[in-house]
Amino acid sequence: MWGTAPAGALGPLDITYGSDSDNRQGRFRNGEFTATLPFDGDALYYTVTAQLQGAGDIDCSVTVDGHTEKAHASGGYNICHAQANAGVFGGWG
Repeated sequence: MWGTAPAGALGPLDITYGSDSDNRQGRFRNGEFTATLPFDGDALYYTVTAQLQGAGDIDCSVTVDGHTEKAHASGGYNICHAQANAGVFGGWG
């Protein structure tokens, strides 16, 4: 995740990330947030979500096994949400 996101009345940018069985809290520092999780072959998805706190412009992405999903949010209390889903027949999409 990268961009500008000043702390608002409700505090700093609110970030959650993980998989269907592992949900974590992230921290936005110096205009970015990066995390690496161990791969779980049984996971149905990996996701990152961040809610702006009144202002900002951010991009977010999730990469699993070389496949990347991207999203963007700007202004207000909008949400950036990127999610990579496990395919029915394997792979990520």
